[in-house]
Amino acid sequence: MIVTEPQTRHTPRRSAGVTHRRPAASRPPHTVPAGHSGPPFASEPNRGVTVRSWRGAADLGEFTRAIPTTVEDPGRFLVQTRTARFGPFDVAYTAHSPLQWGPSMRNFGNPERTLRLFVVLDGEVTLRQGDLATTLNRRDGALLLGWLPVTYETHGPAKIVSCDVPTTHRSLVAVPEHTPFVVGRSDSALLPALAAFLCDLLRHDDGPHAPAVRAQVTDTLDTLVSGVLASLATPDDDGWERRSARQRAIRYITAHHADQDLSPATLAEHLGMSKRSLQRLFEGEEMGVAQWIQAKRLEQALARLNDPRYASTSLDDIALLAGFGNALTLRRAVQAATGMTPSELRAQAG
Repeated sequence: MIVTEPQTRHTPRRSAGVTHRRPAASRPPHTVPAGHSGPPFASEPNRGVTVRSWRGAADLGEFTRAIPTTVEDPGRFLVQTRTARFGPFDVAYTAHSPLQWGPSMRNFGNPERTLRLFVVLDGEVTLRQGDLATTLNRRDGALLLGWLPVTYETHGPAKIVSCDVPTTHRSLVAVPEHTPFVVGRSDSALLPALAAFLCDLLRHDDGPHAPAVRAQVTDTLDTLVSGVLASLATPDDDGWERRSARQRAIRYITAHHADQDLSPATLAEHLGMSKRSLQRLFEGEEMGVAQWIQAKRLEQALARLNDPRYASTSLDDIALLAGFGNALTLRRAVQAATGMTPSELRAQAG
C-alpha cells in the first residue's frame, strides 16, 4: 500500500472457496471501480486480491477527499493498486503517476498504532517531515511510524510494495518512538526478499486461499517481516537483547512446529543457551515457550480441520503435519481450545 493513505482493517477470515474433490476454478482478482464506497486501498473481506484504479482529474477529486494528494497535471493522475490481507498483515502493490501524498493520516487510518514497511520497486521516492528528508531509489525501503506525519512524493512514475503491521504484533522487537521513518538500503538481502514475496502474493492470489494454505503463507510472511523489522529496529534500551533473543526463538518455533521433537529443551539447545535462560526470555509475556509451541501447532491443525481439501485426511496425518504426533494428542488439544471435537469442526466447515 502506498505510504500515506488511510486504511480500514477487516477481521473476518476468508472462506476456503474450494471443495475436497473438485477445487474451485481460478477466478480473476476482485476489481472495484473508482466510484466504490469505502476507503481507498482497503482489501475486500472474504476475497483474494482486490484491484482498484483511479485515473484523471475526475477521480483525483474523489481520491483527494480520502488522501491529501497534490499533482502538477490532474489529467495525468493515475493510481493502481492490488491489495490483500494475510493474518495481521495488510499487503499492497501500488503503481502511480508523479504526485505528493501527505502528510499521512494518523496510523494510515487504523484505530491502533500501525507501522508500514515499504520497498521501492521502480522510480524514486522522497520522504519528508519538517527539515528531515530522505530519497529512496529502486530496492531501497523504509519503516514508517503511523503516528508521526510524513509526506511522500515522487517527480516521476513509481511502483512500490508495502506491508502494514500493528505495533501489537509479536514480530516487533523494538520500535523507534520519535523518528518518523527508518531507511533500509538496497544492499540489505532482506528487503528485496520481502518485496519479491509480497509481489508474488499479489500477483498469484487470484482467489481466496484455503485456510491451511493461508496459514502457511502467513507464517512465511511473518518470518520475513520479523527479520526486516529486527534489522531496522533500534536497540535503544536495556531490554533489546532479551527481546531480540525471544524473537529468534519465536521464529524458530514458527518454522519448526511440525517437528515432533521440538520442545523447550531442544529449542534451547538450538539457540545455544540453557533451558532456564530460554524460559527467562518469556517471563512476564503472555505465553511461555511450551505454550508458543502448542499454540503454533494448534493453529496449523485448526487450519487443516477447517479446510475442506483435508476432509478425507486422517486425524493421525493432520496430527503429524501439525506436530502433535498422534490423533489422541490432537483431539485433546482441539477440544480444550475450542470445546469441539475435530469431527465437529470438520462438519461445521462443510
